[in-house]
Amino acid sequence: MNQVKNRMITAVAAALLCAVPLAAQGPRGAGGGNRLDFLAGYLSLTEAQKTQAKAIFDAAATASETARGQAQTANEALRTAVKANATDAEFDRLGAALGAVEGQMAAIQAKASAKFYALLTAEQKAKYDEMSSRGPGPGRGPRP
Repeated sequence: MNQVKNRMITAVAAALLCAVPLAAQGPRGAGGGNRLDFLAGYLSLTEAQKTQAKAIFDAAATASETARGQAQTANEALRTAVKANATDAEFDRLGAALGAVEGQMAAIQAKASAKFYALLTAEQKAKYDEMSSRGPGPGRGPRP
């Protein structure tokens, strides 16, 4: 039974380690491409919209830096706890701490998305919504 519990905890820790880099992605697209440039071209953003969007994305990236550092620290603590065969209570505490950081990163992205979306015209919103409905992938998804 203890072996099963340890495997489950290891699997959860591994899943969290994989999820954090995805959650922490900033406003840049996959492969190092500039997401703002993609959105500007796809949505035909005006210069004023591009300037405002850049400010929004830059502020989100700055806010995310601290959270990414906290997530890395929380992940390291989880890895250490797995190796030390920590108690269930310790895993609960560490998991909650990591979850709180992931929640902060999700909130930062959601706030940036809302501010960006508010900049768009009705036509741009329709095009953005269409793009977002296709699901995740390069140049797609709900996050600007």
